Amino acid sequence: MISSKDVAKLAGVSQATVSRVLNNAKSVKPETRKKVLQAMEILRYQPNLIARSLVTNSTKTIALISGTLKNGFFVETTDSIINLATKHGYKTMVYFEGEAKLKDIVDTVMGNKVDGILMSSILLDDPLFHEIEQSGIPYMFFNRRPRNGGNYVVLDNTMAGEMITKHLLDLGHERIAYITGELTISTFLERKTGFEKAMREAGIEIDPHLVFITKTTVAEVEKITWKLMNLDEPPTAIICATDTMALACMDTIMSMGLSIPDDVSLVGIDDIKISSHRAIQLTSIGHHKFKMGEIAAENLMEMIQQGGRPKQPRQIVLQPELIVRKTTARRK
Repeated sequence: MISSKDVAKLAGVSQATVSRVLNNAKSVKPETRKKVLQAMEILRYQPNLIARSLVTNSTKTIALISGTLKNGFFVETTDSIINLATKHGYKTMVYFEGEAKLKDIVDTVMGNKVDGILMSSILLDDPLFHEIEQSGIPYMFFNRRPRNGGNYVVLDNTMAGEMITKHLLDLGHERIAYITGELTISTFLERKTGFEKAMREAGIEIDPHLVFITKTTVAEVEKITWKLMNLDEPPTAIICATDTMALACMDTIMSMGLSIPDDVSLVGIDDIKISSHRAIQLTSIGHHKFKMGEIAAENLMEMIQQGGRPKQPRQIVLQPELIVRKTTARRK
């Protein structure tokens, strides 16, 4: 079995230096750190995390409890979080919503020795929030937040819903449909609140037959889109609460032989990478200057390095940005 002694020998450093690199000590020179990491890679050395945790009380491991892989937002944030954590010397245990009951996932994480938790699956009034709070483990929620308290990074979702609605109103649309996920999730509740606020301020009554609160599966979005576009008076614009839902909506509209934006304007929120693809060009709301998952991970690692939870909750709200592309046009 490869040991830290073998790594030290190949890198031409002491075993103590290898230990300092493993513990991410700031006293190690960059060129020395690079030599040690290269030696570890060559030898395929895996440090014994359990043995290290007994000495340092740290495993250099974080748990990521993410939303479903069916949503492109969570695919992108998972990738960026793992890359950032690896760069800082942390291993990431990843769990996805839907693989098991969320309570079981949290119990599994609590049963493992992890230095911190990143979570995007929290509900507004989730009993798991109290459990995580009581555990004493450093944590950050992202994209979703509990109703009161907690450490989190979120988009200003109310403003996002308001901005995307105002964009359509400015284009002359009044008959606007809205498709969203369950309102037990802060993201969906707040985006819908923003939509309603913009419509109310414009003096436009919302047609209840054009508002759908549903599961965010492709099948459900397809079913709703068919229903909307087959109405005697279909909407001239559709807002989907996420880009992933908007892409399912787009595919359905096109399968009906209709054109976007000639027959109906379409928008999403999240601005995932595929939305900017030249063949798609979805108008959306994002936060280009920031990567939400990375901000959450950076704050979590800072908490860990500082020895635990901050005295005051870390609550970061990112300002949304409207990205106008080719799926919206002035109402004819």
